[in-house]
Amino acid sequence: MSVHPSGKLALTVGHDQCLALVNLVQGRRSFYCKLGKEASRVHFIESGEKFSMVVDDKVSIHDSKDAKLIVELDNTKKVLCAASGANGMLFTGGEDRNITAWDTASGKSAYTIGNAHAARAKGIVVLSKSSADSGAEDPYLVASESSDGVIRVWDVRMAVEGKPLSEVHTKSRLTCLAGSSIRSLKRPRIEALNTNGNLDTTVES
Repeated sequence: MSVHPSGKLALTVGHDQCLALVNLVQGRRSFYCKLGKEASRVHFIESGEKFSMVVDDKVSIHDSKDAKLIVELDNTKKVLCAASGANGMLFTGGEDRNITAWDTASGKSAYTIGNAHAARAKGIVVLSKSSADSGAEDPYLVASESSDGVIRVWDVRMAVEGKPLSEVHTKSRLTCLAGSSIRSLKRPRIEALNTNGNLDTTVES
């Protein structure tokens, strides 16, 4: 399921091989069509004017107004995860273990992080917008995880180097990934024992 940026609509796909548009305000289905194949993923792209749908190794881009096909993205292997970024970019990953950034207007690959993981990529999250106005302190962050339990964070401006900014081994079999680029508003706290041996908690200025 994918919720429209307005919060009023949602797209769903399922085992019934159908695509449905749900009106979340009225609480009813407003559009329904048979796909003929089971889609595994559906995502509104950026402003919600377009959406993507994943069927095996194919990713199709559609107009949100009438579901008309705009362009189809061909992958070498099955796509298991996708996430939309700024400027009409779509990030995909799957059995090829790569992270690929697609231009949804042209249908061409913008760049690829080759061998991003040693196992299948199962989740992608875009953590910050790819905007030319962003400063050095706001890198273009994308997080990905694989079925062997590894989570990696990438700065896509250095994607050609193929080196993540950071990674963690969870020692778990991961199946999905979620995240947010909202920074914490909490200020770091310094805890120390005062002269009486009691815990003294202060806030760092």
